[in-house]
Amino acid sequence: MNPQAFDSILGRLVNFYDRCSSEVQRRRIERWTLWLAVSGFLIHLTLIALVRAVPSLRVGVLTELDRNYLHAVYTPFSFILFYEVLLLVFAIPKSHTSSIAMQYEILSLIVIRRVFKDIGEFRDPALWFEQTDAAWAVLLDMIGALVMFGLIVIFRRVRRTVRHSAENSNLAQFVAIKKSVALVLYGILLTLAIYNVLQWLIGVFGPSSGTGHGEKNLDYFFFPMFFEFMIFTDIFLLIVSIPFFERYDYVVRNAGFVISTVLLRFSLSTPKPYDLLVGLTAILYGLGVLSVFSYSSQVQAHREDGAG
Repeated sequence: MNPQAFDSILGRLVNFYDRCSSEVQRRRIERWTLWLAVSGFLIHLTLIALVRAVPSLRVGVLTELDRNYLHAVYTPFSFILFYEVLLLVFAIPKSHTSSIAMQYEILSLIVIRRVFKDIGEFRDPALWFEQTDAAWAVLLDMIGALVMFGLIVIFRRVRRTVRHSAENSNLAQFVAIKKSVALVLYGILLTLAIYNVLQWLIGVFGPSSGTGHGEKNLDYFFFPMFFEFMIFTDIFLLIVSIPFFERYDYVVRNAGFVISTVLLRFSLSTPKPYDLLVGLTAILYGLGVLSVFSYSSQVQAHREDGAG
């Protein structure tokens, strides 16, 4: 492709991305997320109350709603999770480590959402210790989410210790490429979300409705495909970044983050409780890679200061 034509296309994509990620658009998305989360929460609570008050309503789609009210927390968390995904896309052009940290946050929120869902499965919360296996599953998820939260805090703290070298000062074209990639990913994720919602609705209202199939798919629906796209996005950005970051430590850091994202994807298809182990391993590996990179960046900065 002609370099001028490529720059023209890139410029249009960047301009469109800047409009989509403007402060006005972000506030609009925040308002929609808040409205959907609150509305979904109230609707879920109302349906549970109706089904518990009128047992004859337990047919079809409403069959699985005869549970305690804590199960309704699952619904607003679903909207919050998707909002986190959108924030992750907006973070891609700014910082690779920020986008990785947000991937970790998404996994931890998935686990927290699962805690509320599993607690909601108990008909009588006062007797939940009589269901030993289910109680241990909830407890493990609670511990796993707490450890993930701690590791993410440490990850963000280590990120602030990274010293950027002078070669990072002229990266306008690389940032433009990342904005274009983020815009394409934004469109793909919206398409995937719509597709998954339609598939879920077909499962719920189709011939097999009332079997719990649609509800079961909600545990991880959309997110495995999301992490698969993030893997290929990270690999593409790794390849594109090589001309801009020729240093060995940058290449290893980015490759390490790709490995961490792959492990995050594996954790979503691994049975409980091993999924927590895989997810924690992914975060620990990313933290280890960033810690070594931070040390390397500080050594390099001292060398440049000495040479100066």
